[in-house]
Amino acid sequence: MAKSKAKTDAPPEPDALVRQVAGTYRSGDDRFEVRQADVGWFLVDSTQSNEFGQELIHGPFGTLKAVREAIPGARGTKAAPTAKRPRAKAKKPEPEPKPPPKTWIDELPAAEARSVRKIIAALEREGDTDAEALVRRDRDGLLPAIAVRRIERALAAVVAERPEKERAAATKLVKRVAEILSAGGRPTELLPGWTLVEVGPDGDQPKQRRIDLR
Repeated sequence: MAKSKAKTDAPPEPDALVRQVAGTYRSGDDRFEVRQADVGWFLVDSTQSNEFGQELIHGPFGTLKAVREAIPGARGTKAAPTAKRPRAKAKKPEPEPKPPPKTWIDELPAAEARSVRKIIAALEREGDTDAEALVRRDRDGLLPAIAVRRIERALAAVVAERPEKERAAATKLVKRVAEILSAGGRPTELLPGWTLVEVGPDGDQPKQRRIDLR
């Protein structure tokens, strides 16, 4: 048991990205901060500065995956020599920046917030760019939004495996099968029926939320 706990408490890898708040991540060793902007993602090196003494920023990158791939190379980047400037008059210290506004996740109990962030990270690894909104919709709604999304992604992958000229027909077939499964089959006096329902991540019993793919 002690060995398992030690493994769970191990710090993240240096190049791993740990989500802080929506649109902000830090590397496992706290050297880099990843920030999202309108034009993409930026990688900020907190240990180096550019020739003007400002933050050393790499990017923009189109995706978080591209940022992760750039981190090892960024570690070897040498900061440019700081340009000499004439001394400027002392300025009044800037006011402390206001902390970012709290999100709905920050309002959750600590343990629940950690669980939500882990789910968001897992969805982002599967390619969901709207993971936070998807998790909130799943929590607040009556339908299992995450389960539906994962099924839709799996079915789309099946269609994508077909030759291009067969994909239209495959899409219709997959949609028809999904409708049959979602509609459920009513049991008769002698025969069982079926219902497509959500199952917990640890193999728990069905959560009684029906999955509707129509």
